[in-house]
Amino acid sequence: MTEEQKQDTWEKTRELLLFQLKLFADAARDLLLSPVAVVCYILDLTHQGPKNESHFEKLMAFGRRTDHHINLFKHRRSYKKGMMTVDDAAKVVEDTLVKELKTGELTEKSFHAVKDALVNRFSAEKKAEDESGKS
Repeated sequence: MTEEQKQDTWEKTRELLLFQLKLFADAARDLLLSPVAVVCYILDLTHQGPKNESHFEKLMAFGRRTDHHINLFKHRRSYKKGMMTVDDAAKVVEDTLVKELKTGELTEKSFHAVKDALVNRFSAEKKAEDESGKS
């Protein structure tokens, strides 16, 4: 097997594994939101304010945001919004681990390097989201 074939095989395997991870995240989210939706409905029975302030509408907004983060089918709109997706997180983890493997320091330090990279990426996204919400 040539180096190019190995690379192609890895890319295909990576895509399959990532898709399975996103399917799991999507299913877990759906299982959690189902009972929460019932609770929101019950709470909203006594809600007198505007519809967009209802618990159910807030749940719908949360669901839309998580759709963008999971980005199951790689919709361009998730990337246009600048949201961190599962693909982004996987890339951060993969890049950090590859770097650590090349330097021969794949230890607890790697765990902390991955964690720090994800925190930094998420913090940058949160800061941008907060700034755009102020406008």
